[in-house]
Amino acid sequence: MGLNKIILNIALAIVDFCTFFLRPVPNRITFISLTSDHLTSDFKRISDALQRHGGYELRYNLVVFKKNLWGDFLYFLNCLKQVVELKRSRLVILNDNNYVISRMKPQETIVLQVWHAAGAVKKFGNQIHRQYEIKNYNAIVASSSYWQSCYAQAFGVRPEQVMNVGMARIDDLLDQARMEANVAAFYERYPQTKTKRCVLYAPTFRGNIIDGFEVESLHLDQMADTLPDDVMILYKFHPLLGDIRFQAPNAIAVNQEDLYTLMHVSDCLISDYSSVIFDYALLKKPMISFVPDLEKYKRTIGLNMEYEKDFPGAICQTEMEVVDALRNLAAYDYEKLYDFHKKYIVHTDGKNTARIVRWIEQQMKQQKKDA
Repeated sequence: MGLNKIILNIALAIVDFCTFFLRPVPNRITFISLTSDHLTSDFKRISDALQRHGGYELRYNLVVFKKNLWGDFLYFLNCLKQVVELKRSRLVILNDNNYVISRMKPQETIVLQVWHAAGAVKKFGNQIHRQYEIKNYNAIVASSSYWQSCYAQAFGVRPEQVMNVGMARIDDLLDQARMEANVAAFYERYPQTKTKRCVLYAPTFRGNIIDGFEVESLHLDQMADTLPDDVMILYKFHPLLGDIRFQAPNAIAVNQEDLYTLMHVSDCLISDYSSVIFDYALLKKPMISFVPDLEKYKRTIGLNMEYEKDFPGAICQTEMEVVDALRNLAAYDYEKLYDFHKKYIVHTDGKNTARIVRWIEQQMKQQKKDA
């Protein structure tokens, strides 16, 4: 354990001791995130639904953690603030792992982990070597019963605590009217894409927040002359990788655009170990995998799925293999895509948010009875 963690743990213990008298405020629900400073995605859908329901006091601790000296200091202060927030909340909702909760969750506080991905291609959390053990969650949201075992390992919970109810944000992805409006607005911003076959390139990152991030990217500049004339690449990298850009005339940086809008605009997805492959599967469109480091990745990080068996599309290790796969989309195996969707992401009725909110209501009512 490093000196920073020792200092943080001492400070957390002091704040915990000094606030021993605090108890949860009835009906208070607090959203905590270190990856966004405003409500988005699952958080926004759940928050909006709880506001419509009424009767809850909603609080938000939403920040973007930045790995630098000032960012470390702000994170330190935020952790101390979280001790008080946890003690004053009946229920806390997370979309990423949380050090304070894993270290010292109050017994009376319920913690719901909605996570930020529809599945986990790569091992994560307690499945890999990390600086602290993840624990103290009461329930985890999942998109399929397939994730019950690996989520239980990753989050340090029992398998029955992993709830197969679907992710709230999937309701947005499958909201046709909403997406049609978003796509129309996209074409106004990028009129050059309207007559093209758009291919979304959305890879994940390698590394971690402590050691730094990197990407195993397609060389889109080198591929420019080999792509079919009617193809336009829309590339969106993980936010942790920064604003990466290429000079290729048939590739456009869309890092600031909404991911789900891009999924609807595109005719095909190229990705790797990113969880976007699960969301995209619901749109019944072709996918291609670019994983030149697949064997190394399986040895060093590990995978939670039978990648070579189950990925519903060409698995490529070179740029030319990707180009060949793009030229042969007419032969795409949609039956395998259907099997993939039925195994890894199953909820398509538009009621995922309602199921999550129903669980929250039940927990809040039970807490009132027990109080």
